[in-house]
Amino acid sequence: MRKPIVKYPALEKEMEKHGEKRKDLAKVLGVSIATASRKLSGKSRWNIGDVETICEYYKKDYYELFK
Repeated sequence: MRKPIVKYPALEKEMEKHGEKRKDLAKVLGVSIATASRKLSGKSRWNIGDVETICEYYKKDYYELFK
């Protein structure tokens, strides 16, 4: 299996630090795994609510996760 493209490496690193996968991100956001994957790869846009949810979940600010 090939490794998926990631446009947000800081967010992926934070996920890995917590032992989380795309399915966990999907659960936090309340979306499908496919949608979470599209967001991480840059194929789908993040809405402000998603960004706020992720920042609160990881207790990080926007610039730490989405730079």
